[in-house]
Amino acid sequence: MKKIMLESLKPTGLIHGGDTSKIYTLTDGTVLKIASPIVLQICLMAGTTYERKILDTRAKKVSEIVSPISAVYAKRSCIGYTMEKITGCDLNSYDKSFTLRQRSDLNHYFDLYKKIEDIVIKANRAGIVIPDLCTCDNIIMLPDGTLKFIDYDGMQLGNNDKSIAISTSLGNEGRYVNNPKYSRQLGHFTSELDKTSLAILMFLIVFNVDLTKVGSISPIDGNVITVKDIFQMLGIDDPVFMKKIEANMSDTQKGVYLQDELYRISQKYDMQTFRVPFAPKDAFIKKLSRK
Repeated sequence: MKKIMLESLKPTGLIHGGDTSKIYTLTDGTVLKIASPIVLQICLMAGTTYERKILDTRAKKVSEIVSPISAVYAKRSCIGYTMEKITGCDLNSYDKSFTLRQRSDLNHYFDLYKKIEDIVIKANRAGIVIPDLCTCDNIIMLPDGTLKFIDYDGMQLGNNDKSIAISTSLGNEGRYVNNPKYSRQLGHFTSELDKTSLAILMFLIVFNVDLTKVGSISPIDGNVITVKDIFQMLGIDDPVFMKKIEANMSDTQKGVYLQDELYRISQKYDMQTFRVPFAPKDAFIKKLSRK
């Protein structure tokens, strides 16, 4: 991979300025991402270096991941990278654009979910885990309907890499960090984390349900919320699908990829979507019924 010095680059504008990074457009049409000092320090504390992560080329095997074109240095330290500029709509914004009819179309959601899962499967086969998968801002829908995954440096690249990011949508981080199903050592996750992320992401985008509430106390009746409760609420009677979701959400059972299950549900059920009265515009209730 090409290595370039920061002073040789000519930013033309700031795209994003946050606590962990700043992203700039460059004169050649590419994009520059500069990591904050805290990110560089987190890498060192985790037992790796930011440079090692940026120079890893395994993401090139997954064309849908926006990976570095060149590593960027300030003096002797790698502090960022350049990448292609992606023009599209993040998954959160894309979801908000759906009509009520689209929100009731299981085939529409299956097509979207399959695109996401196919990329995750390719990444897992290349030794990549995406702990920040449930952060929908990192999934970009392009105008041609294809998807790109951004935030390359938040991914875990291979057996010797460490994760420096994990999605808050996964719930309690300690559940994953201290569990041998999900973590081989501190800061290094297994692909089981991606399977759990896929289950959570599916239920959020397709059914408007937060699976991380499983195991918590229901404010309605004071009972512990189960996966069975969620399936009954949605109107889904499919023990095979339910068992696989339970496995993905379990602390001990091996998880599975889920697109075949969602496809079967889309063939067996119709889905209705209802707006929640006196709630934000993006608040909906889903209900399924047999065809």
